[in-house]
Parts: sequence; structure tokens; C-alpha cells
Amino acid sequence: MKNLISNSIMGKGKGVLLLSIVVMMIIAGCGNEGNKGGNSDASKANNEGTKAASPATDVPAPPEAVTKRGKLIVGVKVDYPPLGYLDANGKNAGYEIGVVKKMAEYAFGDENAVEFVPVNATNRIPYLESKKIDYIAATLGVTEERKKQLDFSTNFFDGGAVTVVLKDSEIKAIPDLAGKKVIVIKGSTGSTYLEENVPTAEQIKIESNADALRALKDGRADAMFHDAVLMTEFVSTSTDYTIVGEQVAFAPMALGVRKDDAEMLNFVNGALEKMRKDDYFKVLIEQYLPQAGDLDPMEMIPRP
Repeated sequence: MKNLISNSIMGKGKGVLLLSIVVMMIIAGCGNEGNKGGNSDASKANNEGTKAASPATDVPAPPEAVTKRGKLIVGVKVDYPPLGYLDANGKNAGYEIGVVKKMAEYAFGDENAVEFVPVNATNRIPYLESKKIDYIAATLGVTEERKKQLDFSTNFFDGGAVTVVLKDSEIKAIPDLAGKKVIVIKGSTGSTYLEENVPTAEQIKIESNADALRALKDGRADAMFHDAVLMTEFVSTSTDYTIVGEQVAFAPMALGVRKDDAEMLNFVNGALEKMRKDDYFKVLIEQYLPQAGDLDPMEMIPRP
């Protein structure tokens, strides 16, 4: 009997021990499942917090090589406020810069996925042709001559040229530029206009806007004939000068893409169309050009 009881107790002990082990395993298993779910949720939350915005699905992708690179490389102006310039912190700013940043956002989900390359009127097309840049966003007026060298996007800005003189100048209209020294930007549509319409004007061709404005203030010419937006900005701060005569040489501005680069052209046109539909050009023009003398900025941009 004693042995039987002893064996019975030992059997019960083993049963209790076995049951305890099973319960502990179940509890441990439940705990792991709970932690697994918690870690998964935390990981997902962290990933959601750091994940960049998705590229725009309704805009065609850039060429494959650009997509793999992960950024756009674009030729822009750095001396042409309010379209393209460097701000007080040395950062690229302006209407055209805003357009390019929005394109980077469409393509990569990040408006900063772009490298800005400074260009001017004379080197911007060579930079494009030599593949130093993906496209031009540098106050590029649409002309028949340039169409032989590159493909234009749809227009995203319209502007013309005006005449700027000292307020006491005898020059009152464009025909008065005949026989006068006139500062122009080399390679600009304004220069071409004067060659065709006032051929006796003595053009002083300068490459950069900063040098051109400095030459005007130094008295090296009787007038300056250049972009209406830039000149309006100039006379607003240089009160000794004024704009005379009418605005002429209207040239829609567009992006410049390499000849027959259909993928890039498709991307930039798709991006510009989305901006038009979203009325994004209005956002930019209100930021960078709230007023421009007698010019109505809203007439210079595409609207829905």
C-alpha cells in the first residue's frame, strides 16, 4: 500500500509538472505573438514616418537613366530675379526654380531631388547638347531658330522686352533707339528684335544680367532693351530709371529638351500640364511676382 500511494503521488507530481510546463509554453507563445505584433506595428509606423512621398502617378516618368540616377540635372539662371536667382542664403529661388522642384517631386517624391547647374544665354544650349544637363529651365524664349537646335516643351510663361532709360532721357519709344547705344543680353530675343526692327541701334551685347545692369548704371549706353519682368524689377529699386514705350518681342518661355528626346519631352510636358490643371503656376507667380508695374502677372501664365 505504501508503495502504491508513493507511486500514485509521484505520478500526480509528474502530471502536475507536465501541465505546468505546457501552461508556461502557451503563455510564452502568447507573449511572443503579442511582441511580434507590437514590433511589427512599431516597425510599420517607423517606416511610414520615414517613407518619402510617392511620385505622381499621373505624370509620365523621366527617361530610365534619369530615374535610376534619382535626381534631375537642370540648367537654370542664377541672376534673373524673379524667375531664377540665388536668395540671401545662396539657395536657388524663383518662378522657374519652383517649376523644376515640383517636377522633381513628381518624379521622385522629393522636390530636392534636383541638381541646379548655372547657365546663361550663350552656354545653355551647348550644355544641353553636350548632355551636361537634362533640360533647360533658364528664361528660354521659343523661337524658330532655336527649334532647329532643340525641342521645346509647352509654354509655361509669357514675356516681352521693354526699353529702360534714365527719367530725363530723350528716348521715349523704341524707334528713338536708332543710332543710340543700347545694352542687350547676348543671344536674347531682345537683341534679335533690335537687329530686325532697329538695325541702326548700336548694340552693346553683354552675357550676364548683373554685368548688363552695372553697365547701364555706369552710363555705358543710352538705354537697355531687355525682358519686361526683369526690367520692372530693376526700375522698382532704381528710381532714376523708367520704362518707356511698348512691350514688344513677345516670346513664350518653355523648357528646352534635347532633339528627339521623346521620353524627357513627355515627362516635362506631362508635369507642366499637371501644374496647369492644379493652378500651381498661380501659386508660384503670387510668391515671386505679386506685381510688375503695369504688367498683369496673371496674364503671363497658363491657367486651368
